[in-house]
Amino acid sequence: MPQYVLKIVVDMECRDDIEARNAAAQWVKAAQMEQAKGIRDIVLHSPVDHKSIHLKPDGTFDGHWNKGGR
Repeated sequence: MPQYVLKIVVDMECRDDIEARNAAAQWVKAAQMEQAKGIRDIVLHSPVDHKSIHLKPDGTFDGHWNKGGR
């Protein structure tokens, strides 16, 4: 059985990392994603400096930005 991933990309204007994380967390909370079935991962990604952070379906996040490659 094939698995599919739905990817939703949202452009967010933020001045710094913590502001971006908090804005993404608020968006996730407002969408009530913790009630949706099948959500495994929510990632906030910065294409400018290739960083990402994983958020939980309730909008919370642990840890720091992960630096990725191109």
